[in-house]
Amino acid sequence: MATITIGKRDIEIKEKIMLQQDLMFDENNPRVYTVLRENGNDNPSQMDIEKKMRSLEHVKELKSQIEQNGGLIEPIIVIKRQENYVVIEGNSRLAAYRILAQGNPSKWAKIRVNELPEDTPADDIDVLLGTYHLTQKKDWSKYEQAAYIYRMKQRDKAPNTTIAKKSGLSVSTVNKYLKVYEFMVAHNDGVQSHWNSYEQFLANRDLDKYRQTQPEIDDVITKQIKTGKIAQAREIRDKLAKIAKATGVSTSRIMRDYIDEKIDISEAYVRFEATGRSGNNYNKLKEFRTLITSDDFINAIEAEAVNNDNIRFEMKKIKREVDKILNDIG
Repeated sequence: MATITIGKRDIEIKEKIMLQQDLMFDENNPRVYTVLRENGNDNPSQMDIEKKMRSLEHVKELKSQIEQNGGLIEPIIVIKRQENYVVIEGNSRLAAYRILAQGNPSKWAKIRVNELPEDTPADDIDVLLGTYHLTQKKDWSKYEQAAYIYRMKQRDKAPNTTIAKKSGLSVSTVNKYLKVYEFMVAHNDGVQSHWNSYEQFLANRDLDKYRQTQPEIDDVITKQIKTGKIAQAREIRDKLAKIAKATGVSTSRIMRDYIDEKIDISEAYVRFEATGRSGNNYNKLKEFRTLITSDDFINAIEAEAVNNDNIRFEMKKIKREVDKILNDIG
């Protein structure tokens, strides 16, 4: 009988060939759990799970790889629960087999499996999945990893140090995952693509100061992420966080107006740039100088200026304003 090593212990497994139709998807598998709960399905059937898994791009890629190879390189892992065989590791590969079997039922009817003992503790399964997906393959997204860690925490009520040891992640990573995922749960947002925006928001120390003094910012950020007003994490990282880092009455007023929803992030950043605290004005001047000193631009302006007083007028206005600024700054 073959063995598999889990947490430095050898566990006996049965190597089998099974009908893939006799296997069940694990509804608590992070990838399955995430894609279905995101759409509000808290009690998915096996048909719901299969339909969704079939639609995932990485499953379609797996299907092509398995077809080219003529089968699995690595068996899936199952465990018998009551009278059902549940796939602990390999739900995506099972979905790929189901797609293949639709085109050629006889060729793809059977699949290689390693069966764990029925009495395998949940802790051992956690270690096994953590080893596969959190420290080796790392093929789960951060959101999927965090969802898994969160459910482990909810089930075991264990300290984060214990969760880290079981999952193979560092304590700091577990802390971060739980902080972001718990925030999303508290604000009823289960959309995986929103993870990066929340991560940026909660990780920034300068924004955290506003969270402490003006906690309503949490609801504002959540609302704007959900509605798509904040579409990319970089809007928080490159704009809002820079405003929050600056000091002074003007920047505090900008942040207050943003939190009061009088302005959005783009408007806030435009006002912030106007204060001269963003550090971008030098770059803008340098870009302008590069433009007006380029041969192509000069030739184009000279050609366009023939019989065109508007060009001369604008150039004189620019010179007048530049002279004024130089005089003001000494």
